[in-house]
This record gives sequence, structure tokens and C-alpha cells, in this order.
Amino acid sequence: MKERQKHLWICLSLFLICIDFVYSQEDEVESSIVELEEVTVITRVEKDTFRTPNAVSVIDREQIERMNAPTTPRILRETEGVWAQQTTVGQGSPLLRGLTGYQAFLAIDGVRLNNSTFRSGPNQYLVTISPDNLDRIEVLRGAGSMLYGSGAMGGVISMFTKDAILDGATEDWDIQSRAFTRFASGSAERLGRLEVVGGQKQLGFSVGVSARWFGDINPGSGYDLHYKNRKFEIVTDKPNGVEVSDGPPKNVPDRWLIDAEGPLGWNAYDGDAKLAYKLNDTNTVSLAYQVWRQPQTPRYDKIAPREFDEFFFEPQDRDLLYATYLSKPENAAIDQIRFTTSFHRQKEGRNELLRDTTERRERSDTVNTLGVSAQAVNSSIPKQRVVAGGEFYFDTVSSQTIKTDIKTGTEKVDDAKGRFIDGSQFWDANLYVQDEIELHRRLELTLGGRYTLYNTNADLSVRSDQFDNFNESGNALTYSAGLVASVTDGLNAVANFATSFRAPSLNDTTAVEVTNEGIDSPSPDLKSERGWTAEGGFKARYPWFIGSLILFHGRVSDLVTRVPVEDAYAGESLPSLIQEIQKNNPGVDVYVFDNVDEVQIQGIEFAGMVPIPIQNGLSLYGNAMFTRGKVLTINGAAPDPDKPWEERIRREPPLNGMIGLRWQPPAQRFWAEFFVRGATEQRRLNRSDIRDPRIPGTTRDTGEVQFDANGAAIGQGSPGWVTLNLRGGVQVTQYNRLTLALENLLDKRYREHGSGINAPGFNLIVSLDNRF
Repeated sequence: MKERQKHLWICLSLFLICIDFVYSQEDEVESSIVELEEVTVITRVEKDTFRTPNAVSVIDREQIERMNAPTTPRILRETEGVWAQQTTVGQGSPLLRGLTGYQAFLAIDGVRLNNSTFRSGPNQYLVTISPDNLDRIEVLRGAGSMLYGSGAMGGVISMFTKDAILDGATEDWDIQSRAFTRFASGSAERLGRLEVVGGQKQLGFSVGVSARWFGDINPGSGYDLHYKNRKFEIVTDKPNGVEVSDGPPKNVPDRWLIDAEGPLGWNAYDGDAKLAYKLNDTNTVSLAYQVWRQPQTPRYDKIAPREFDEFFFEPQDRDLLYATYLSKPENAAIDQIRFTTSFHRQKEGRNELLRDTTERRERSDTVNTLGVSAQAVNSSIPKQRVVAGGEFYFDTVSSQTIKTDIKTGTEKVDDAKGRFIDGSQFWDANLYVQDEIELHRRLELTLGGRYTLYNTNADLSVRSDQFDNFNESGNALTYSAGLVASVTDGLNAVANFATSFRAPSLNDTTAVEVTNEGIDSPSPDLKSERGWTAEGGFKARYPWFIGSLILFHGRVSDLVTRVPVEDAYAGESLPSLIQEIQKNNPGVDVYVFDNVDEVQIQGIEFAGMVPIPIQNGLSLYGNAMFTRGKVLTINGAAPDPDKPWEERIRREPPLNGMIGLRWQPPAQRFWAEFFVRGATEQRRLNRSDIRDPRIPGTTRDTGEVQFDANGAAIGQGSPGWVTLNLRGGVQVTQYNRLTLALENLLDKRYREHGSGINAPGFNLIVSLDNRF
């Protein structure tokens, strides 16, 4: 601890000296406040966020570079209304309005990232989007199925990569290059990126490659106290009689301590290329390719409690190829036409070795997705703007399982199935229309609707002769209505009502999946999840304050929920497949899915920024989120008041937020900010939270947990935490920029609720950005 404190003060002193040196070289400039529109396209058409009825956030390139985050999910943790969970290293899953996994919609450059194999819980797919190539991230919170279709129940996160340069003024080429490096002490991160962009009057291009390496995490001061029952607690002092283990112990004692978390080393490599060609003044075509390779990533929450000797995501790969045609006709009824066709491949492998067994299981699932989308914008009707379009996505899954006896080397290859059945398919087709209507110069109404048709196809008889070929189709109609009323020139009142749905996926209906609950088995008889969100509040944009306050209330019905097979087949004999799963996994709970729950989720989201006139470029900013969920029905009945966990939703985010002070003088070469992030304790636990080895506690048995008068678990759940952080940057020369961050200054040991690893303790992050 003393050594870390010494490093902290050395780094802090060097940082302040550097800022002082640069400041002494600069002339003073007059204070000014520049108000800029914050434009979003997540509502399907360019619009100022101040004038949208939806709760929308935009993270621009300047903010992304200032955060200097190692992965894309880490960028989102400072965005209002988003809780960023991390099961293990090299992963990250956002929670929007209390929902995550396949209930949160992700898109990259307008192409859907979600596919039919996404899981219900936190997943890793967002990390395959390289943060180093992002131009901006847009977040829409609340039901978004009218805008984006199946899965947009909690909200939408749409990411956009940097565009190629098109300079319409000259035939000469403008070539720019960049070399970027970053180091972080808390996770032993090393990153390097090279990119080149260029363009002239009609042709532009960009090419970039990155490589990143990570080691073990050094959490803050203290220990993780692990129990034999796969639960743990964060403790400050070492308990008597408990030994510190250098990694997960081979022979599992009743209790053991972990200081530094490991093994957590992982690496990834990515590349991107984009080509844009301007056909004429109104028409442009572009072609882009993205690749991500993540060879091996340990799943710490399976290894640390010694459930598995080895558990790796091996590999995690993604390839995206797409072409876009964009037309902006002049003096025509149609303002804009966009057509995109895409091919998306995502490959996920698992390498598992259960503790005290000799059979290694390797499963590989590859999803190939063909996509086509088209959209047109028309503002020829007086005081209206209409957006209409359609989308079609088609998933095809290739799966395989290889079982190897580690003593004899004997291999058994099953090409018919992995987690999914080889040859499984899912497709959905969509048509949508949205109309913005100016009712009055201070009042605008937005109405929209979408029709979705979907189909799921998999030969379940491959798993068991008790199943037939599974081929199910369905449809859904979703809609929304939003209102923006201008109270004053700087204050808008907003209200929005929107519905949502999620079609049963291949993961719900056909997968055999190992989870922290147990093992999920096929559940072909499912309906779509359906929901709605009503929200309202205010958006302000004054010279002295910019911000928003949103209150929301929503419900999800026919929620797909795990049900123990003993309950689902009460009084009936279990299918042979489930009996086989139980036989091969003794002592492990087996589940099926069913549409049995209805939940209510409500809360408040706030974000704001206040310029401080006492110092040029000084501002106070912050955000906060409060989410409260309630289960209205469970297994088709009202929750038992004597069982508080039945009324809780899973992974409910605690009250959380941040507040900071930023100094960014206009036209200067430097900036600096100090900010505080934190969350309150979370003891409102669902049954699955109590059983989850990622969430602190002493027992996985709900019968052993005591609850207070408010239904909060006593001695279980995630402790509250607060971190102090400092970061800043200096434009050293015309070509070189240095960014420095000192995170978790007090070396606090903490874990964000629902995550499977601790956050780094004191963390020094240094990056050098060279542009020529």
C-alpha cells in the first residue's frame, strides 16, 4: 500500500508540473461559451437531442478520446442511464433500464450486432467493437422496438466508426497518419494502433490495425474471501487462520483469500478498412470491413470459485463486411435514401474442463448473418418529416463439439451440435414508418409503427428423439408516440410512450448452455416477450446549464424465465435429453425457459453540466441513475411476501452516478478534470442473485439468508463504493498529444454489482497520440 501511495504522489506531481509548464507558455484568452447542437441519428433521422422526445445520449469522439478506455463497454460506464457489467476480462455488457443481454439492442454503423444466439444475461459481444476506431456512440434508453425491432426492450446502443475523408474542393490527396499507444498499470494493459486516412475530391479511405495485451488485475487494498460454496466477500483485513492463495487453490479448502486476481491475461487484435467513393454531388457509395480476433479469454467467475479447472472463451472472433449507398437528391420529394447490405460473422468457442474430471469439452458456434436495410426520408409534406424503411436479417449457425480425454488423448467429434444445433436458422423481416408532425411552433408530435415477421428453425431431434424439427413463425406490431413542447427557448418538456418485443431466439428454444444458475436445456414452446415504457421529463439548454431529467415507468410481460425442470415437468417423466444432462452433470441444477413472469421497472435519470464563470473553461458536470424493479407475477402467481427475493428483478442496478470538475480553456493545449464515481450498496437480491458467484455473499441457499424489514438481504449483496479519479491531457507539440489518468486514487477494492471481477485498484493510464 505504501509503495502504491508513493507511485501515486510521484505521478500526481509530474502531472501538475506538466500542466503548469504548458499553461505558462499560453496567452490568456477571453472567456466564451459556445453552444453546439448535439445531433443524433439513433431516432432514424438526424435530429438535435434537445428536440427528441426520447431519452438519448451522445458520446462524441472528443469524449471517447478523453476517457481513454481500454474497451467499448468501459466507455459507457460514464453515460447516464447505463450500468456497465463485466463478467470477466475482455467482456462487458450494458444494462439499460435494468435489462441486458438479448434485451438490449446493439448496432455498429447501422448494422445489427445482435443475433439469435445472444444470451439472456450479460455477454461479451460489445467488446468486439474496437474503441480506437469509434467516432461516436449514441444511446437510446427505453423501449426501442418501433425503431429497431426485436430485442430493443431496455434500449439501443448504436456505434459509428470514423468516416473516410472526402474533400470535395480539391483533386489533391490529403493523407493523415496516426500512431497511438497506451499503458495501464492496474491491468497491465499495453496497446498499440496504427492508422492511415486519406482522401480527395471523389475518393477517400481509412485503414487501421490495433493490438492489445492485458495481464492480471491488481485490485485495491484488501482481499476476496472465497467460500467452498462458490460465494465470496470483499474484506479489508486478513481473517485469522485463512491462507492467501496465489490463484485458485487446487485442493479446495472451506475458505481462502485472493489478493491479486488471476489468471486474467488476454489479448486481442483488430483491423478496419473503409473506402468511400463520391459518384456525384448527391450520391456516395462506401465499402467497409472490420475484423476482431480474441484468441483466448479466461472466465474468472468459473475458475476463481474452483467450479472449473479451466474455462476459456476460445476464440471470440468477429468479421463485418458491408456496403452502403447514400443519396441526397436536390429539389426532390425524397430528402435522403440509404441502402445497406451486410455480411456479419461472429464465432464463439468454449474450452471447459470441469474440476476433478478428465474430459475436456470444446464447443464452437459460428453465426453467419446476411443483412439488407433500406430507408428513405421525406419532408415535402408541410410541417412533417416522414421516415420509412425496411430490414431483413438471416442467421445461419454452424456448431461443433469436441470431447477429449486428457489422459488418453482420445477425441470424440460431434459435428451435429455445439451449444446450438448445426444448421439452425433464424430470420426476421421488418417494415417501419415514423412521422414527425409540427403541431405548433412550440409543439411537435412523433408517431411511429413497425411490423415484424420472424421464423426460427432447428432440428431438435438431433438432441433427442423426443423432439421434432422445430420450425416456428410469429409476428409483432410495435408503435410509439412522443411529444416535445418548448416551454421556453432553453427548456423543453418531453414525453414518450413506446412498446417493445423480443422474439424467442435460438438461445431460448434450442441451446444447451452452462450458466451460473446451472444448465439450460431446450425450451421450444415459448412466446415473444412484450413490454412498454412511458417516460417524461425536461431537457434544458441554457448558457448557465445544460442537462436533462427523465422519469420512466415500464413493464415487461411474458418474460422468459428459468424454471427448474422438476417444477416444469411436475407429475411427468423428464425427457430423455434432460435425464442425460443430469446424468452427465451430477449435482448441477437443470432448467427450462417459460413465459411465466411479469415485471415492472421504473426510475429516474439525470445528467447536467454547469459552466463556472470564476475561471475560463471551468465546468461542473455529473449524472445519476436510480432504478427500481418489481416482479408482479412469478411462475404465473403473485410473489410470496415471505420470500422477499421473489419480488426482486435480477441484477437491479444500485443508485449510481458521478460528479466532476473539468477545466478545458478554449483554444488552449491542455485540459484536466477531477471526478468521483460511485454506487450505493445493493442488497435487493433476486433468487438468482443470491446463487450467483459473481455477487458477494456467504451462501447460495435462499433459505439461509436473513432479510430486514424492507426485504433487503442481511450480509449479502454488493457493498457500496466511491472512487476518486484525475485525468488530463496536453498537446505537447503540433503532432503529439499526451493523456494521463489516475484512477481509484484511494486504492479502493470494489466490484460493480453483477460483475465477475473486481475493478483495478490505483490505476495509472498513460497514452501518447501521434498524428502526422
